[in-house]
Amino acid sequence: MLSRRTLIGKAAVGAAAAVALGAARTGVAAVRARHATTDGFAEDRDGRIDDGDRPTAGSPPAEAPVAIVSPPPWELVSPLVAGALVAHGWRLADLGPVRDGSCVVTLHNERGRARRIHLCRNDGSPQGLIYTRRLDLVVMNEGHGDLPTEERLAQAVAELAHVIAANEGTASDRLFAELLPHTERVQRFASADGAAAEGKLR
Repeated sequence: MLSRRTLIGKAAVGAAAAVALGAARTGVAAVRARHATTDGFAEDRDGRIDDGDRPTAGSPPAEAPVAIVSPPPWELVSPLVAGALVAHGWRLADLGPVRDGSCVVTLHNERGRARRIHLCRNDGSPQGLIYTRRLDLVVMNEGHGDLPTEERLAQAVAELAHVIAANEGTASDRLFAELLPHTERVQRFASADGAAAEGKLR
């Protein structure tokens, strides 16, 4: 038969065990609640988040670069318009939008010859036949810089540059920000494969 002291001692041990069990259950509930509030993430003792083996949604794939297309900057060549004589029999046939870092001016003459002049940004190291303070005029004759430019065409391009120089001070800064230096365009597009990449430099 147990003495009163032994009975009280056992009762105290039982109560302590019940309190410990209750605390443990409360702790588990707190962890689950924390798990739920962090959308499947649990915090460790230091408060750091641990996602365990939870699968994470992959980040969306990077989008391919899209060519900026802005309206043709006719304000750069004013008062010239389509069909206007530039110089020495060369006329302004077309002015394209800003695309792939340049804007293309097409000149043609009475003999049906056409030449494209890429207006690129002058970054201080111009590569074109002639340049202004902000623009580099690159004649695209498929000569890769090795073919001489016919004199009358060169004079027409020089006259075009004079017109542009008179207007570029009032053109929007956004236009020049969308243009790339010719060297950068070559580095970006010449190494790419396919006719589409080649077309960006023609």
